[in-house]
Amino acid sequence: MQVRDMRMVAPGTTLEADLAIVGTGPAGLSIAREFFGSRVRVILLECGGLAENGEVAPSERFESIGAPRVSEPRLVRNRVFGGSSHSWSGKCRTFDEIDFEHRAWVRYSGWPIGRADVLSYADRAAELMVLGPNVYDDAMRDILGRARPNREVSRDLLVPCFWQFARDPEQPMEFLRFGPRFLSQTTENVQAYIHAPVTHLRTDESGRRLTSLEVTPTPGRTVRIVPKIAVLAAGGLENARLLLASRRTHTSGVGNHNDLVGRFLMDHPRISLGHYDAKSARAVQVRLGLFQLRQRNRTHVYSHGLALSPALQRQKQLLNCAAYLSEHRSEDDPWDALKRLYMRRSPHYLSDMRRAVADPANLVEGLYQRIAKGRSVRHKVDRLVFDCLVEQQPDPESRVTLSERRDELGQPIARVNWKISELEKRSVAELAKILAQEFDRIGLGAPVPPPWLAEGGLPDSFTDVAHPMGTTRMSDDPAHGVVDRNCRLHEVGNLYVAGSSVFPTASHANPTLMIVAMALRLADWLKHTHFGSATAETWKANTVPA
Repeated sequence: MQVRDMRMVAPGTTLEADLAIVGTGPAGLSIAREFFGSRVRVILLECGGLAENGEVAPSERFESIGAPRVSEPRLVRNRVFGGSSHSWSGKCRTFDEIDFEHRAWVRYSGWPIGRADVLSYADRAAELMVLGPNVYDDAMRDILGRARPNREVSRDLLVPCFWQFARDPEQPMEFLRFGPRFLSQTTENVQAYIHAPVTHLRTDESGRRLTSLEVTPTPGRTVRIVPKIAVLAAGGLENARLLLASRRTHTSGVGNHNDLVGRFLMDHPRISLGHYDAKSARAVQVRLGLFQLRQRNRTHVYSHGLALSPALQRQKQLLNCAAYLSEHRSEDDPWDALKRLYMRRSPHYLSDMRRAVADPANLVEGLYQRIAKGRSVRHKVDRLVFDCLVEQQPDPESRVTLSERRDELGQPIARVNWKISELEKRSVAELAKILAQEFDRIGLGAPVPPPWLAEGGLPDSFTDVAHPMGTTRMSDDPAHGVVDRNCRLHEVGNLYVAGSSVFPTASHANPTLMIVAMALRLADWLKHTHFGSATAETWKANTVPA
């Protein structure tokens, strides 16, 4: 793949394209890949470079005025080719049926499409991401060959759920990086530009049609992109910020007549539900630890957790949330030492050599578990924590606006007012109580509760996990959403949005698999609606059977 540096393009240049894609994260690259080898001229625009700079630039920052956000700015806004896949943990699963439904107790819930409309694209996304079986409910236990335990939690209260981890097929110890995989492919019709930040979306006087994109690689130097169709795929914060900041024609921004752009910001609030010390962690690790599946000469890794059952969510009017194990590994864990040595990333070679051979019994047991049992190795842990991710009730006052602060190009940075409601707190508290009760009942023992639970209250604080969603939400009604069911702006006929910013609700699931699935769905819509026969053969070649 040829990559050009926009800083080397003469100021005042106009570049024309059939399709311009702003952003090179999982959404943008997945759409671009669907046009490989077609007659559609595609321009990809990445505001960063092929690698991150040493220091965080002003354009990578945002101003937070709501609930505390602790994630590093770069985790939320990866300005590098490959976007968020440059730093993600590879964790994947699809959304649940209930996530797409209108729920009377969850304000602004309900998607204009159903889970069935997305599942075939999720299978295509799983193939693209080199995943194993795209199964995340109790059926996964049978695929893994895991016997059902003698005593199980009540399915009326908790349901098993699984996640899997996307890994690089060439470097199995690395999580999947979309950027390098994309750049390793060859096509003549897709041109990628780095250091190409889009600073303005120009429309006609009515605001109903996009006419060009202004790119400002360095202060005072502007290049104009004139596409027939454009897709914003720059992330949950940046999609909204760019629409709001493009206010020359309308002071409210592009596509924002109903004042909805930037509203309904969601993340996945995370909190600990309890922990086990090293001595009591083993039985829980065996039940809910990592599992491996060997298939088609690849090893796929799955983790096992527990979620509030849909029946209980309806009965007690709760949000979808799930608990999973987080290992707090010992500094002298031999398997981490071996990994550092294998990857040649050990800062203390001799110390890691000593750690790796200090506990041969652990190494032998780990090899047995991996080879004979299909389990991941048992790391040496100081404690085992039940962490929880919960979806958020969509709130129009949880939002992205523009700050008075400016970045290095003179553009306003995003102001983030993230809000967390009592419903999130109540849902997490219910999950924590049920988890403790059920684990005690089946003989695994309740985890040591966090202080807020021991005192019988609600969670007092959450952390974010850098999953901004919902800021250009999807709805068939322009009064309730920024884009329609096909991700086209209601107010701008040739401008689309891809990524988690279109999600009306957030589930508890890490969003990347659904981001890619929705991007593939959008790519198919663009082929059929705008480019027709120019992509017919390519579409057939790139389609993965469900």
